[in-house]
Amino acid sequence: MTSWVFRKIFHFGPIRTTLSKGGIGMNWGISGFRIGISPTGRKYLSIGIPGTGLYFLKYLSGKNTLPNEQQKTIQKPRMTQYNQNTEHWWKQKSL
Repeated sequence: MTSWVFRKIFHFGPIRTTLSKGGIGMNWGISGFRIGISPTGRKYLSIGIPGTGLYFLKYLSGKNTLPNEQQKTIQKPRMTQYNQNTEHWWKQKSL
């Protein structure tokens, strides 16, 4: 699958700000070694060979991609009362 990606990078000395569809990310460092925060808030370390496009990206924070405020509002689906009654009825009938 091929798709178009938008990304605009702004340089302010050793600080680089990246504007993309996913949001705004920032990183700091020298060519070949950077530490940053992705648009989703994940911290990462990037090590690469300058001028080749080859780099290694290691996320330092967990797999969590949502800010803490959004995670608190997400709830796991619960079994409804109807489903609980139906399951109970089925167990009684099969006994």
